[in-house]
Amino acid sequence: MNSNNSGPSLFAPGWVDQPAGRGTLDVIWSCFFTIFVATWTVLHLNVPALEERSWQIQLRKAKWMVAAIIVPEVVTASAFAQRVAARSSVRAMKNLGYHWTMQHAFYLNMGAVWLQPKDSKAFPLNATQLQHIVATGYMDLPTITEEEIWDKSKADKFAKIFACGQIGWLVLQCMGRKIQNLPITALEIATLGFAIPSVATLLLWFYKPADIEVPSFIRLNESTAELLERISPVAYSWRQTPLDFIDTVNSPSFTSEIILKTSLWPARSIFVGPSTRIRNDVFALKYSKLDQLFMFLVWTGYAGVHLSAWNFSFPTHTELLLWRAASAAMAGSMLVFWITSNRKFYLLFSYLWPRKREKMEQISAERKKVSNIQILLGTVTTLVYMAARMCLIVQVFLSLRRLPIGAYQTVSWSDVLPHI
Repeated sequence: MNSNNSGPSLFAPGWVDQPAGRGTLDVIWSCFFTIFVATWTVLHLNVPALEERSWQIQLRKAKWMVAAIIVPEVVTASAFAQRVAARSSVRAMKNLGYHWTMQHAFYLNMGAVWLQPKDSKAFPLNATQLQHIVATGYMDLPTITEEEIWDKSKADKFAKIFACGQIGWLVLQCMGRKIQNLPITALEIATLGFAIPSVATLLLWFYKPADIEVPSFIRLNESTAELLERISPVAYSWRQTPLDFIDTVNSPSFTSEIILKTSLWPARSIFVGPSTRIRNDVFALKYSKLDQLFMFLVWTGYAGVHLSAWNFSFPTHTELLLWRAASAAMAGSMLVFWITSNRKFYLLFSYLWPRKREKMEQISAERKKVSNIQILLGTVTTLVYMAARMCLIVQVFLSLRRLPIGAYQTVSWSDVLPHI
């Protein structure tokens, strides 16, 4: 069987102790440590609900860590959406003549500021809602300095630098092994793929505070009803917060979209309020072409790294074929999902099938009605992607039982780096 170099592979059976080079434990430890450090450092979750206990907060972070390991592109998509929303807020506030930074926008959109009306229950406030209140002249922009925000944040810059250094070292190791025709393990390839969305997430959340557990409060001398009389043109009912007419803090979200796109029964409204926190998977509705290109490159880069192991050495030929099939399926499902998520795709189908045209044109912002095509493709691509992803994860661990002998050889850096 061909290896990831040009010649036939000889395999080392089972566990290999650390020799003068590297052993099985070295391969596992290096990759797992990189994944753990990157995941722990990258996550910048929103402010939890006031009544939540410490174990609930840690459980949510553990869930997001698992998501960041298994489906890191989903976490990157959440970070990307939050950055787009923050950037939009900065532009809107600057148009009103206020000094407003990305830190301020992230701080509001993560649920770190609550509005406390007189004799009414407090509720989370996002940047769009605050902008509307300020624009109506109801109140001035609250004084929140960048120093105050970072003082409450627990983001560790050293940890971020260390995580980037660990990822950089892995990249160098893989490059060195490729140059010297040394086999690269499936675990190292999977970790390298994981590094792409992780670095992207780190950059997207660069200005977002981390691990803030207690929000700031803006206290009003009026009740909620009196507030709405002054800033709302008409009376209305609300579900998440009293300021739903400006913007809903928890919809649309990736969770709601996945449910609505993959449900085989009539979609129902979910995440009905009152909201006790701003969810971590809320996303923006408008993206520029450059934004879409950025996410497309991250997603295809993540899938492409797995495809780069097309001719790598695996314990059996069947496992090699499974890796190829799973990598291609993962890349293909990403591509299909990307294409079908574009509104132009549905407009094309609306002209091909005029009977569905009116139905698809009536899809609301909350996607209460979804076309049969969207349900079918959403369900199929999600199932195919998850099956392919699970197959690759299993393959990574099974391959450790019988690695090529060359996988235990270390890179001779004196032969790789230029020197006199």
